Amino acid sequence: MRRGQGLWKVRGANGKRRKELRISLKEIADRAAAEAERQAICLALHATHGNKSEAARLLRVDYKTLHLKMKRYGIEAAEFRASSP
Repeated sequence: MRRGQGLWKVRGANGKRRKELRISLKEIADRAAAEAERQAICLALHATHGNKSEAARLLRVDYKTLHLKMKRYGIEAAEFRASSP
């Protein structure tokens, strides 16, 4: 198990053992940044009706970068094409 993650056994106020999930502040920040990035990609794809080239321009990132991040987050451009009017 990596440092800063996982279950740790601690004693509660009543002296009994209980399990508590602890994650580091860095991991919380990393997760929040990833979620914000995922949401920004989804918003850009929605605004461009799934057009990845236009979404990349909107986000001011290279097309390849957008493609890799979409793959990382499991985002499909086709989902946004279907939702266009």
